[in-house]
Amino acid sequence: MKSQLKKILGISSPSTQWRIDGELIQGKNCAMINCQITIAPQCKLILGNNVRLQDISISIEKGELCIGDETIVEKGNAALIPSISIENGTLNIGHHSLIRAAICVRFDGKCSIGNYTGIMEQSEIRCDESIRIGDFNMISYECMIYDTNTHVNYAPKQRREITQADFPQIGKEREKPITKPVEIGNDCWLGKRAVVLKGCKIGNNATIATCALVTKSVPDNYLAYGNPALSVPK
Repeated sequence: MKSQLKKILGISSPSTQWRIDGELIQGKNCAMINCQITIAPQCKLILGNNVRLQDISISIEKGELCIGDETIVEKGNAALIPSISIENGTLNIGHHSLIRAAICVRFDGKCSIGNYTGIMEQSEIRCDESIRIGDFNMISYECMIYDTNTHVNYAPKQRREITQADFPQIGKEREKPITKPVEIGNDCWLGKRAVVLKGCKIGNNATIATCALVTKSVPDNYLAYGNPALSVPK
């Protein structure tokens, strides 16, 4: 399959492992280096021109991933290979962005990342409803952006029954957790280990300090710091 794709589509894909039962659509001069890529039936991976994927894992089980022109999705300097997992939903990444984060989309979630945005190593995005990240944002290392509780808070008896039935999987979700949309505007800076939780809206030109835990919305041109984060004008 890999050699056939290289011949037909002109993809540069050294050491990449493919499993494509869905659709791959790509522009000119795309490179996929040392990746693991799975596209399930009726799913799509759409790449613009000059996209580079390197040392990453992509799995599209149900939905669509679209990556814009000149964008780079790569491992960077992290010890672990980052993954993009679309269990059910869509992920759109704009043009001229640099993504080194792990991204998971479930429960028909809609996640979008704008243009000229950087998300650095060991950061994580979890989308079960809606996450929108704008343009020209700088998101540092080990940040977390969640629109979801990630797990349903079952009573102990029910959680034990589910765990026993699903073992060796532990924590498998059977229904959608509590979610609220997250929105990050343009020209924002998130410092290292910043956390943005469900329901938060971060305005344009906002700064989220290192290790801040954002549980409430942050206005335009504000600085948020602390745990829980407080917002003050910049």
